[in-house]
Amino acid sequence: MFLIAGVSPKTTIVDEKPQLCPVCGLARARYKRVDHYFSLFFVPLLRVKKGETFLMCDKCEQEVKEFGYGHESFPGDNETLCGNCGKTLKKNFTFCPYCGKESRKS
Repeated sequence: MFLIAGVSPKTTIVDEKPQLCPVCGLARARYKRVDHYFSLFFVPLLRVKKGETFLMCDKCEQEVKEFGYGHESFPGDNETLCGNCGKTLKKNFTFCPYCGKESRKS
């Protein structure tokens, strides 16, 4: 007898209302969540782990993260350059999200 079971991820859309994507500028970003389910014969039966909600764009397929991680800063924000690595970051940041060092304002 063969028993095929395991844990598999399943992405669900939390909010159907599209949001503006700060990466590409289109209203194609939706709040999503990746939950993990116990599956038997590839059929999800029981949710094992509830994932964190995140904003992901359907067009550019970029996950929109807080504080400028993973994408360029938004136009018009109060920005400065990190004195250590030279990346653009918001002026109110004490530490650079890219190099992790204390940002010396330039």
